[in-house]
Amino acid sequence: MLQRDMSAARRFATTMAIAAAGAFYLADAAAQSFDGRYRGVLNCAKLPFTDAPLDTEPVELRIANGKVSYSRALYGANRKTVVGKETGSGSVSADGTITLSGGWTGQRDSLQASYRGKFVAGAATLDGKHMVTYQGRPYDRNCTLSFMRQ
Repeated sequence: MLQRDMSAARRFATTMAIAAAGAFYLADAAAQSFDGRYRGVLNCAKLPFTDAPLDTEPVELRIANGKVSYSRALYGANRKTVVGKETGSGSVSADGTITLSGGWTGQRDSLQASYRGKFVAGAATLDGKHMVTYQGRPYDRNCTLSFMRQ
């Protein structure tokens, strides 16, 4: 009978260990969910042909199942006229690393954008690069995209 009680105790202990590990895994997965809507700001260096730097430009982001999409209004050289919309997509990994690429193409001008960074304490700051073609000439600039959950 002692042997049978030890066997039952081992099965019970094993079952509890598996259940605890499963609960830990599920809690960890839930803690790592980045799904949701985010509001951010984009800051970029001034280009030679613009009236001002890109400063605290609003950006909307959405994350679902590890896929990220973003958009923002795109202004002309005077920073007053909306000429289009920069849009893009990317991914967020389980460790919070985010990679985005996007842009905009007009009749004669274009923008290619890339951003990379990581979530820290529920917010993220991404380093970015813009490659702009304006009136047939190429320009590069560095940017920073920061955002947090709405």
